Amino acid sequence: MTTVYMVRHGETDWNRAHRMQGWSDIPLNEKGREHAAFAAKALALVPLDVIYTSPLKRAEKTAEIIRGERNIPLLAEKGFIEINLGKWDGHTPEEMDALYPGQYDIWRSTPGDVHIDGGETFAKVQERAWKAFLSMVDKEKGKHILLVSHMGCLSTILFKIAGYPLNDLWKHPIGNCALCRVDIEADGTMHIEEWGRDDYIPHELKMKVPFGRVKK
Repeated sequence: MTTVYMVRHGETDWNRAHRMQGWSDIPLNEKGREHAAFAAKALALVPLDVIYTSPLKRAEKTAEIIRGERNIPLLAEKGFIEINLGKWDGHTPEEMDALYPGQYDIWRSTPGDVHIDGGETFAKVQERAWKAFLSMVDKEKGKHILLVSHMGCLSTILFKIAGYPLNDLWKHPIGNCALCRVDIEADGTMHIEEWGRDDYIPHELKMKVPFGRVKK
């Protein structure tokens, strides 16, 4: 059995401001480091063999905090980077409304249909994230793996396993430093055992509106 523990990075200032956050390399804020510390406690007794992470600093720092003093290899893999948001990166929902009328509502309601100027589609994210995931699982067969990445990237992997359509992406949110777990049998059969578990993070540290403004 191969087990993959998947954790989203901790909070950044852009998360807090509900700014679109893709490839911009925004660091964890103080609250984000607290998120990672609670995830570290939750995973302290898990016998991790290797840690894979997105190359963005918010994911790498989260991975480092979870690893702590343990001697576990930490590998950055570009296939696990967040969606490239192109010209949208850094904008708030209000700025999106002004600059790209109607596009933020498509992003929120049917994300699988989004086409971003200079960026990626979620289908493209799923394609390269799934390729990286299969490569990782094959290389680390039989091990306990931690993967620290981003909500968009991790969600596309889980949606591939579950067979869900990408337009339902936001119906299964993954909070900051929430945990997902996938077990892979010797024949390659995959089972999602946990999805977005965050009971180890105090309620007051969780974002009250995880995805910003949603029009009625």
